[in-house]
Amino acid sequence: LAAPGCGDEQGDSSAGAGAATGVGAGTGDLAPDFELEKVCGGRLRLADLRGQAVIVEFWDTWCPPCRRALPHLQELHDEYGDQLTVVGVAFGRDGRETVARFLSERNLTFPCVFIDDRYETARAYGGVQSLPTTFLIDREGVIREIWVGGHEKQVYATAVQHLLGG
Repeated sequence: LAAPGCGDEQGDSSAGAGAATGVGAGTGDLAPDFELEKVCGGRLRLADLRGQAVIVEFWDTWCPPCRRALPHLQELHDEYGDQLTVVGVAFGRDGRETVARFLSERNLTFPCVFIDDRYETARAYGGVQSLPTTFLIDREGVIREIWVGGHEKQVYATAVQHLLGG
């Protein structure tokens, strides 16, 4: 995998309806499962979060749009409690210790994992060509929104509210 880009591109946020067509990285697809090492220790498996909405954010510490978007996602994680879990997937280009320090200094408490060494998870999610790349996944594990680049909180919040029926 080539080094990911870091840009402010507008996202593809077309929310599909209906049943998943199969495992893939597009809206309407069943989100690829992963099991990755958590920054705080232990492992996180995406399938274990079924039954609640999930935001999966691919990011890194050096990425300015990521730095702007992550606090918004923390707010949503806090506001929606057990209905929504945000999972950060850190590329960790500057090292694992840098990621842990970054999260601590910014009081980012949502679950965060490290990308796998072979980038198989990134490939499963369409290659993740730019950071941040963010996926909103429904309670059944289906991808409902995809955003490329950082966005204001309201963009994420509107999609989450729609997904949760509020």
